[in-house]
Amino acid sequence: MIRRITVLAGCFAVLTLTACASTPTPPAEDKTPPMDTRPTEAARTQVTGNVFYVERIALSPEAVVQVQVVEVAPAGGQEAILGEQTLRGPGQVPIPFSVGVPSERIRPEGSYVVRARITDGARTFSTTEPVPVLTQGHPSQEVRVRVRVGG
Repeated sequence: MIRRITVLAGCFAVLTLTACASTPTPPAEDKTPPMDTRPTEAARTQVTGNVFYVERIALSPEAVVQVQVVEVAPAGGQEAILGEQTLRGPGQVPIPFSVGVPSERIRPEGSYVVRARITDGARTFSTTEPVPVLTQGHPSQEVRVRVRVGG
């Protein structure tokens, strides 16, 4: 009987020591991200806001909204679209937008506007008065762009 107790105690001791033994930890992984050798994307300035109209007309799921940031040309010059966003099935107004414009194309003396158009079947809403943005004290965030039917 004593022999069995001694054997059982020995087995218990071996199991206890085995459970307490520490296993060597693997070397820590290098979590430093690999260097990105791709060319960096040019810095962009975001023009954000909402497109809205006051008519009580619901848009269909097929509606498409196009928002453009345009550099206004001096008299007789050519306008340039600096950025645009197209939204399909935008839901109802107000419709949020965010248009990226290359920062290096923004000149302090330049004039820039936002134009918007909503096409919904045969109905078209568009800006009748472009909204100034970016320079000369005009905002680039929370811009409100009103469109009108047939505008």
